[in-house]
Amino acid sequence: MAAPAGGGGSAVSVLAPNGRRHTVKVTPSTVLLQVLEDTCRRQDFNPCEYDLKFQRSVLDLSLQWRFANLPNNAKLEMVPASRSREGPENMVRVALQLDDGSRLQDSFCSGQTLWELLSHFAQTSPWTGSPWTGSLWCATLTWRSGCRPGQRSCLTSSLS
Repeated sequence: MAAPAGGGGSAVSVLAPNGRRHTVKVTPSTVLLQVLEDTCRRQDFNPCEYDLKFQRSVLDLSLQWRFANLPNNAKLEMVPASRSREGPENMVRVALQLDDGSRLQDSFCSGQTLWELLSHFAQTSPWTGSPWTGSLWCATLTWRSGCRPGQRSCLTSSLS
């Protein structure tokens, strides 16, 4: 099942490439990728090869249902993916803003872990005497409540 049991009574209908419709129950916290994966599992398709489209717009599969601005009982369509979502060839740009307001940024492969990113920033930091230059450092990342996906200031860091 794509969504945890309980709460909300929303559902979405997904049209698969084989012409069959699949109804998926969703909660406000259901991620759209879960809807696609559930439909692909039931219809025997590879979710990496498809996107979801509502009317004329391809949807951002990383959004939760509540932030996707979709109506209840929306009719979605599976369409061939315009670009791959998996694999080490996808590059992403990551910026880490520190408590003092300084910002570290670099490009990474999408398959790298958060720990690898933090380790990279620790090794390449230009500041001497900062917590980043020591051999032992710790980063605590905190998600601020009430933030929406895509907001810049929701993830904060503190170093010790």
